[in-house]
Amino acid sequence: MSKSTRGRRNKRRRFEASSALVLGRTRPRQRAKARNSARLQRSASAIRNLLLLLLLVVIVGGLWLALDDRLYVYHADVVGTARVSPDEVFRASGLLGLHALWVRPAEVESRILAELPGLESARVACGVLDEKCTITVVERQPRVTWDEEGKLWWIDADGIIFAAPGTLAEGWLVQGPLPRDGDGRLDERVRVALSELWSVGADVSRLLYVPGRGLTFTDERGWRIILGQGPGMAERWRALEWLTADLKARGLTPQFVDVRFPDVPYYSLTNER
Repeated sequence: MSKSTRGRRNKRRRFEASSALVLGRTRPRQRAKARNSARLQRSASAIRNLLLLLLLVVIVGGLWLALDDRLYVYHADVVGTARVSPDEVFRASGLLGLHALWVRPAEVESRILAELPGLESARVACGVLDEKCTITVVERQPRVTWDEEGKLWWIDADGIIFAAPGTLAEGWLVQGPLPRDGDGRLDERVRVALSELWSVGADVSRLLYVPGRGLTFTDERGWRIILGQGPGMAERWRALEWLTADLKARGLTPQFVDVRFPDVPYYSLTNER
């Protein structure tokens, strides 16, 4: 055998050995890649199944929230009413048939107060996942009943005007046109006058309001008294007490007494005013 032939055989053996070595290293890598690919496929499948499960839960939960009749408001516990009926408060709330998740307490409270000015405050509390709602209200305390051509109104200390079902057992009755400001409240001058009269303990139960003159009344002697309006009612009342005492002492019977300007009170024995 020639040297060239032996050389070619040796090279072929070395090549085959190298090829076997390379193939031996390649197969484990391929198997590792195959295992990784299988794991990724399993993970992707698990994630997909989990997402499908979550989607199913969301759909079922949404249907339950939308269709369960127990989550709709058909009644509310109303606390704090005396003159206003609980049914009236519930109707004003707008809660009837509303889903519990759509209840916005601040909006409901504003709606109640706008519909029922006789309420000073309202608080609404509803359960998150049930229809139970509680409405707590505080009613305004009227101090005056105002008779405006047969239409009765109640007025509280802040000048808030609201419809009255009748006259007050305690409190004053004022008759005449009802003066309102731009916000629909009692004119501030009249409100202040009534408040100061109340503070001095004026013994009057029935008053008459005359535009341009203010508050007037007829006392137990039949004298017509003009008090006016605005601040300073305490001074006017003191002037009235002094002047009526003086007139009584002198045996005079005036047609009217005007104390709108307490420094210069005025009366007339002959003229009606």
